[in-house]
Amino acid sequence: MNAIGSDVERKLMELQQSTQFYLNELKEAVSRQVYHYECISYFTYALDLSHEQTKESLCLGSFHIINLGNRPITNPFITITLSEEAPFTFHGKFTSNRNALSPSLTNGWERMNDRSNRFEFQLKPIGITTIPPGEMISFSNFQLSWHPQISYSGSMTGTLFSDQHPDGMAALNSININGTSGSKEEE
Repeated sequence: MNAIGSDVERKLMELQQSTQFYLNELKEAVSRQVYHYECISYFTYALDLSHEQTKESLCLGSFHIINLGNRPITNPFITITLSEEAPFTFHGKFTSNRNALSPSLTNGWERMNDRSNRFEFQLKPIGITTIPPGEMISFSNFQLSWHPQISYSGSMTGTLFSDQHPDGMAALNSININGTSGSKEEE
């Protein structure tokens, strides 16, 4: 039995050494890894859903951009896109005419594309051309509103553009809303 026990111990030691070797290799590889993400963008939101067709449902949200790099992000703008089947109406702190800005509009955004397009909103922050390292800007407190039909669904996606990301960088998440409501006959 002693020979078998020492053979098992020897095998365990070999496995432990092999495991330690691979762990050290992995740690070294991770420490050499270069991260290319200089910034991230994402949505935060809350829902107030009505299951009655006569009452309005709301999604209150914000779109955040965080500069995680060690250089400024320059000339940022975002594109917020609603799916074409979405029953949503989009509202937020943005203007289509910079000359008509209200003095009370702080942290506002300017719409850059045609305002007749109700599915795509290209927005740039007013008065902000750079996001310093470690800083965040937000398109805050937008609203999606809709009256629920018997069945509804829609989504909202966000993309960040800047001098560093001319082809755009998709947000980490999107907003997807779907549901059903009772018919008026059930009331």
